[in-house]
Amino acid sequence: MSSWYRAKIAFRLKGFINVLKTIMRNKRGALGVAILTFFVFIAVAAPVIAPYDPITIPKEVIASPLAMPSWIIYIPGYEKVSENLNPIEDPGFSTSTSIQQWRFTTNATVQCVSLEYSNKEGSPKSGPGCIAINLDRSEISPMGEVKAVLSKEFVYPYGDPPAKWAGTIYLKVDAPENINITIYNLNITVFIEQLDGNKTVLWSPQEGLRRRGGIYEIGTWIKPSITGLNPYPKLIDSDILDPNRKVFSKPTKYAFGVEILFNSSLLNVTIYIDDLNLKLFGEAFGLLGTDRFGRDIFSQLIYGTRISLLVGLLGALFSTGIGLIIGLFSGYFGGFVDEVMMRITDAFLVIPELPLLLVLVAVIGPSLWIIIIAISLLGWMSFARIVRSQVLSLKERPFVEASKILGGSKSYIIFKVLTPNVMNLVYVTLATSAPAAIYSEAYLSFLGLYPTEVMTWGRMLHDALLAPGGVQKWWWVLPPGLCIAAISIAFIFIGYALDEIFNPKLRERY
Repeated sequence: MSSWYRAKIAFRLKGFINVLKTIMRNKRGALGVAILTFFVFIAVAAPVIAPYDPITIPKEVIASPLAMPSWIIYIPGYEKVSENLNPIEDPGFSTSTSIQQWRFTTNATVQCVSLEYSNKEGSPKSGPGCIAINLDRSEISPMGEVKAVLSKEFVYPYGDPPAKWAGTIYLKVDAPENINITIYNLNITVFIEQLDGNKTVLWSPQEGLRRRGGIYEIGTWIKPSITGLNPYPKLIDSDILDPNRKVFSKPTKYAFGVEILFNSSLLNVTIYIDDLNLKLFGEAFGLLGTDRFGRDIFSQLIYGTRISLLVGLLGALFSTGIGLIIGLFSGYFGGFVDEVMMRITDAFLVIPELPLLLVLVAVIGPSLWIIIIAISLLGWMSFARIVRSQVLSLKERPFVEASKILGGSKSYIIFKVLTPNVMNLVYVTLATSAPAAIYSEAYLSFLGLYPTEVMTWGRMLHDALLAPGGVQKWWWVLPPGLCIAAISIAFIFIGYALDEIFNPKLRERY
């Protein structure tokens, strides 16, 4: 880079800093810059501040749908609201010490059932590392049913039950021959139990199978489903059992685990258990709760800042640029050129903005760039007339006539002589037209014409409108509305500050 370019960049940077200092000496300008800086910061730091994807419905549930904010427990009347609880620390049994959190009991009178850690076996989900429960007895050993229980105790501290909960388990059976995982040979049940109350079976083959029987292939990992017919992974889900009020009726100690009943005819069998997990999804989650799909609303709010800033800045930049070019050419050339351009401007002025935006976006498609272009094409007319009136006055000034006499071309006069003299209008218009672009995007998204690839504040309001009781959830509706208002006020304050600086009638000494 040559020294001339470096000097030019340094000059521009110094000029920007001086303008910023001048704005900061204005109270409204300083407040506007502070608000805008805050939104720029959270837009840049969105991946750090907001840990969840604002668009995609999570494959693994992070919270129950329509959850309330976590801080709602501090409001009188909501003290008992439940939150997320994961009582299992290492469901994948990645280390041998992970089995220490589990309690193993058996009713065998002789030592024929044992528990050990296996680092060779493991489910397809988590890989090597699982629990192995072995039954080993000879034909001369005492026969009879043997029960083994693997359980984990935990405390449920909330007065209200969880909104949703789910458990998982992977099973693998090694035996001399295929056996029925039913009441005939081997019965495995997954349960949850109040230590001072009732016991609820979450999954049991004989309850889930449509027919008595159901042979699972020996040596194959399976993840039982509620029906017992689907060999593919499926959650043990509270939506099917609806046990919330029945199981979690009060804050107390609970036990979650697996009960295995070995029939009297079994001699040798090994049962591998992996990814034994229980997740309780409470009625409250995060700073702003979740939407109807279980997505984090706070993450949506943070990522929506990026889109509002992008639409506001680019929409204002493009519309101001179009208005500047048309105003300069119309005012300088006059005559036929002026007449044609002003009639086009008048035609755009009388077109209702919202209906035309709706038609354009609905026909072309709700892409983010289509929305920005549509907003830009419908926001330049007033500024074009302002620039034209200013140029009509400026072109009669002596310095413009001097440029003509010295041989300055028309393009030179327009871009080098006239443009610098209307830049004060450009700066003010850039700041004051950004809120219009932000509002235009917001009401398009609110009406359902939002770009599907991004989350916007208007889309958040649209989703709240469609969700059952979403409008009554003020922690969902108010934040995006307040953010739209706050970022618009920031631009307006900056615009007013610039107007007071540049406008001779309003100019103050700074």
